[in-house]
Amino acid sequence: MKNTAENRTALEAIIDTARQKDTGYEIQLAVYGDYLTLRIRTAKDTDYAAYPDIYFSDDSYGEETVSFEIATTGYGDHSLKQAQRAVKGLETAIGLVEAMLTTASLYGLPTRQ
Repeated sequence: MKNTAENRTALEAIIDTARQKDTGYEIQLAVYGDYLTLRIRTAKDTDYAAYPDIYFSDDSYGEETVSFEIATTGYGDHSLKQAQRAVKGLETAIGLVEAMLTTASLYGLPTRQ
């Protein structure tokens, strides 16, 4: 995403939204010259939840369109407890992504779900 004042303000608002959700995910603004992006660190797994990775993307088909992808993992058989942890982690990630997309839209960034 181009390093403009408007884009920086929007990405900082997305970070603030994520902090308010208090999910354990860490989100940082990364600046690479004329380019801005978000780095998302996965929350630490607990006995309660196994958290999937979330990836930020801002270049869908050559357009500056904000999107987030949730990496689902864990193929094969799981115990009931493992499945419950995975579901809780996915629910947390989905709620966070929905909130960040809403914030991006409020700041005028085009989004893709």
